Amino acid sequence: MMWFVSYRRHADVIAENAGLRRRVVDTEQRHDQAEEERRQAVGELAEANRVNARLTDNLAVLQEQLAELRAQSSDSAATRWEAEARREKRRADRLQRELDDATFLPAGGVEDSRKWQPGYVEPKAGPA
Repeated sequence: MMWFVSYRRHADVIAENAGLRRRVVDTEQRHDQAEEERRQAVGELAEANRVNARLTDNLAVLQEQLAELRAQSSDSAATRWEAEARREKRRADRLQRELDDATFLPAGGVEDSRKWQPGYVEPKAGPA
């Protein structure tokens, strides 16, 4: 079976294919540009995150120094113990965040896993 295509139809198909190729190339260029912009934004966000972490650490140090100065100025044992307790709590919180980061735990604590364990039955609501 032979198919005959007119020259005009052939030229139209060639022109249509050329137009499609141009659209594909343009789309690929826009995609590459968007990907580069995304990479740049990710880098900027990572840098902002590092700056924020440094500022947070600096703020914690300054708060500790202020608490120590207040404790020294009041010269009260209770005030010194309070400042020391705050300092140790911040230290414990920082260490806990580092442990969570090291073990890839999500922020906000660990969920109660009973609900997806085999044999778990939802407790029935009793009379109020």
